[in-house]
Amino acid sequence: MNQLQKIICVGSAFVGKTSLARRFTLNTFIHSYIPTLGVSWLTKTITLTPEQLNENLTKEIYTEPLKIRLSLWDTGGQEMFTYLRPKYYAGATCAVIVYDITNQSSSDEIEIWVNEVVSKCPDIPIVVCGNKFDLNEARSIEKEVMLDYTKLHKFDYVESSALSGFNVDKLFHHASRLSHQYGDNMLKFRKEYSL
Repeated sequence: MNQLQKIICVGSAFVGKTSLARRFTLNTFIHSYIPTLGVSWLTKTITLTPEQLNENLTKEIYTEPLKIRLSLWDTGGQEMFTYLRPKYYAGATCAVIVYDITNQSSSDEIEIWVNEVVSKCPDIPIVVCGNKFDLNEARSIEKEVMLDYTKLHKFDYVESSALSGFNVDKLFHHASRLSHQYGDNMLKFRKEYSL
């Protein structure tokens, strides 16, 4: 079975949404900043094993591998796209909210992104992603603070680095797993997930 899952990547400008999507789908990293104008999308087909599909569930539900075609929608984080961006949320099965662990204002704005996602797609699962882990020594917000926040709101949490590739596959594999569970109405069996 080949399922299509739509994952939206949102967050403030300069946090690395495009870099994460490109690292996952194309295994490339562009060192210069090119802002996303409105929205761009990339696709990739992955296969999740039953172990991966059951990883964050309280009981084993899946017994067969699953091929998933991911459609990653990378939205522009600049304020000028505020009215345009929500039009692209239709049909989304998971949201990845990205912030830069070295930029306090990008973490302060997470609640704005949560509100936008929830207003357009009230029931989809949300993964908060602290990007730029390669700059961990310069972080402006501690991981424990974000873990407390995500636990409180029942979001999942992953830290990653688009530059090094650290946890990028895990991030999008987890988002695709949540997307599938959302479509199968299995999120009721979900346990907390963080990396």
